[in-house]
Amino acid sequence: MTSGLSRRTALGAGAAALGAAAVGTAAPAQAQQAARTATASAHAAADATANDPATPVRSQFLGREGTGYDGASQWSAHRLELDFVGDLPGDGDAEHRFAVRFTTDDAARDGIYRLTAPGEPDAILYLTRVGGGAPTLEGVVDRRAV
Repeated sequence: MTSGLSRRTALGAGAAALGAAAVGTAAPAQAQQAARTATASAHAAADATANDPATPVRSQFLGREGTGYDGASQWSAHRLELDFVGDLPGDGDAEHRFAVRFTTDDAARDGIYRLTAPGEPDAILYLTRVGGGAPTLEGVVDRRAV
């Protein structure tokens, strides 16, 4: 039996050395790319939250009293007119703690509504009937942790 280096052993050792070198030099580049991707994802998530209709903020409604919105729930669609943007009792960021009231028609009922208006960002709110006079729907946003 002869001991020595076969061509197969030499090729295997060379491939292993090349692989180790590639991993050694690529790891820092991959780590940098991962950090850039994570940072970009965080910014994208923040932007998405700012434009997410499921997280409406006070500034979407403030000063727009009298604006008409198309309100669509799972049961029906109604025309809603913004009547009031108000404060909630207690402490917290007013941008994320407020109430809105809309007048609408008699057929509107409690539910989750997607509110749309030309030139305005969409908003998704749970609206409930309030008061005894004209048909009024009220939505409350209270995100203290934001």
